[in-house]
Amino acid sequence: MIIKRKLQYFVISLLLALTYWRIEVLLFYNNGEISFLREITNLSIHHYHYGILILTAGLLILLFYQQNKFSVILTGFGLGTILDSFVSRLYPASSRIQEIANYNEALPSTILLFVIIILLSILCFISKKSYKSKRLTKSYENKS
Repeated sequence: MIIKRKLQYFVISLLLALTYWRIEVLLFYNNGEISFLREITNLSIHHYHYGILILTAGLLILLFYQQNKFSVILTGFGLGTILDSFVSRLYPASSRIQEIANYNEALPSTILLFVIIILLSILCFISKKSYKSKRLTKSYENKS
């Protein structure tokens, strides 16, 4: 898989996770409703936890199978899911309403976190591209 494509898939899936969860919470949980799974298990399950599972699955595929579009997208979506609720989980909440308020108030900080992660991803892409270019140049010079 071409490294530029990996970056594109990763960033798009990262942003897709942010968009998906923000819309999900806005439409279904903004008034303090509790999800079905949370209600039946009585556990404080958040999409942060789903993100950990999705990221783990994506990383296992990347490590032990192959780097392909699916594994890169899964990893990006999982990380995006975690990052979306990362900042809001830092603030204590005494109720579901407070959790949602924290989540909504954390949007600017969350966007900043996403920007930082995307910039780091681009920096890694540039660094890898530069490294490959230098390696090819050295290989060509050694053959001459």
